[in-house]
Amino acid sequence: MTRMLKSALFVCFLLVTTGANAQEFSDDSVLDSTNEILPIRKTAKMPVLWCSAANPDRGEFYLSQLRRMKSTSPVVIGSVSGHFAQTVNARFGMHLAMNMNHCNVFRSATTASAARATAIARAKKQALVVRDPGIF
Repeated sequence: MTRMLKSALFVCFLLVTTGANAQEFSDDSVLDSTNEILPIRKTAKMPVLWCSAANPDRGEFYLSQLRRMKSTSPVVIGSVSGHFAQTVNARFGMHLAMNMNHCNVFRSATTASAARATAIARAKKQALVVRDPGIF
């Protein structure tokens, strides 16, 4: 066998034996041993993030909902931040830089919720209207 064919067979073997699945990467579910989708347990410690951006000229503050993450890798966080910027740009006609960090990561949902509430209070104090960009 050629070297390339051996490599391809090895990759196929890994995919079959590890059970790689597109559903495996869902933010709101996990797979059990029978490949049934189960909700994430409330006791699971998963990082939580939310993203925000302000536009004082329009008097608006764009704020996402809380989102559970499986990884706190800078690449993953940067990707989510870029996707947030892209969504806000498309829906509200903004020009947010897609390579900037717009997201805040927390260890627990409680801490993330408290920080998000503080951001909302600060925006309202500055007379900014809080807008939710929806699913991003």
